[in-house]
Amino acid sequence: MAAYHRIPNIRHLRMIQMIGRLNGVSSAARYLNASQPAVTQAVGNIEEQLGAPIFDRRATGTYATEIGKVFMLRIDRFFDILEAAVYEILGEDMAQAGRRLPMIERFVTTTQLCALMATSEPATIEVSAASMGVSSASLFRSVRSLERSLGKSLFERSASGTLCNATGEAFARQVRRASREIEFAMAEVAQLLGHEELEIVVGMLPMAGTYELAGAIRSFTRTHPTARVAIRTGTYHALLDDLLNCRIDMIFGLLRKPDWEPEIEEELMFRDSYCLVCRPGHPLTRLAEITPARLLDYDWIVPAIGTPRRTSIERIFAHTGSEPRGNIEVNSLNCARALLLESDMLTVMARSEVRLDAKLGTLIYLPCAQLNTTMPKGVATRKGWLPTDCHSRFLTCLREETADTEYGSARFEELAEAI
Repeated sequence: MAAYHRIPNIRHLRMIQMIGRLNGVSSAARYLNASQPAVTQAVGNIEEQLGAPIFDRRATGTYATEIGKVFMLRIDRFFDILEAAVYEILGEDMAQAGRRLPMIERFVTTTQLCALMATSEPATIEVSAASMGVSSASLFRSVRSLERSLGKSLFERSASGTLCNATGEAFARQVRRASREIEFAMAEVAQLLGHEELEIVVGMLPMAGTYELAGAIRSFTRTHPTARVAIRTGTYHALLDDLLNCRIDMIFGLLRKPDWEPEIEEELMFRDSYCLVCRPGHPLTRLAEITPARLLDYDWIVPAIGTPRRTSIERIFAHTGSEPRGNIEVNSLNCARALLLESDMLTVMARSEVRLDAKLGTLIYLPCAQLNTTMPKGVATRKGWLPTDCHSRFLTCLREETADTEYGSARFEELAEAI
């Protein structure tokens, strides 16, 4: 997802923006107090980078082409995000001094912003520097110059080295959001030119609904065969951090937005529920009724403490005064499946996750009266996010794949019989 090298010169982007607004190169040059040849050269550099003209030169002025309109929409969002982020840092000081915030490109450079993104990533400075093809010393010089430009400290020294402070982390997050707009702009232009280069990055939670996600990917790739889809798995809080920092585009799975996080929006797509899972021929399959007391006779595969699935397992035995023999803690579903296949162990999985196993006959589910909680599942995205056409189509495929999905106990019985 790191695309630091793809961010054009900020001054050039501002020139493009002003030409689009004023419909003229000379008008933009006068407004920005720049020479007309410099503005013309900026247009040429950007058009060469995009591989397409973004302006149509006429006797009456300079007007955006269709590609130019798409590109400038993202440029506007790029500057809106950056300016809001800088105002968050300097706005109060500027107001007290009775001054207006100057145009951001007059005191911040592309190199400085790229260095901030690289040094704030969860990796060593050497790795970040290598990703940009520069030395770590060069990166630090750039971020220190950014601090001087803003007049604010963005980093602090710790036992682990030099790290972003709270101001630096917040600013770096917004810079990533802004840079993602430029990446989207280039991808949208490439798509209009018949070269689909966009990568859709989906964060998938455990027990998200693998069957549904796989179906959506199959449907999407039929219409967008050259687009790339990358799936990142992880815990909720890890993926939430990735989403907020634009390392991924969306999270698919259980909807559990924290009350304290206003930057996330959620879309409900289907409801899921939990069920007991075991191998075919398990002794419990011969019982007419399965009680918590009988479940205590077997070893359990459990996820980490504090996860929703672990809480559901604990709820089964809440009134028994006993705990299951959860002596195997596994977060990997593949490992859990392997353990279940060759033993009488039990676990709890989401019904959506068992669907494919039941179809293949590798695992079966068992009814359990204590597992009656439904789980809202769908997609979480950043608030104010403007998806590309590819992202919108992918989301449509997810909606279509989950449109008739409902894993309540009665509905799941029907699905199981159909399988």
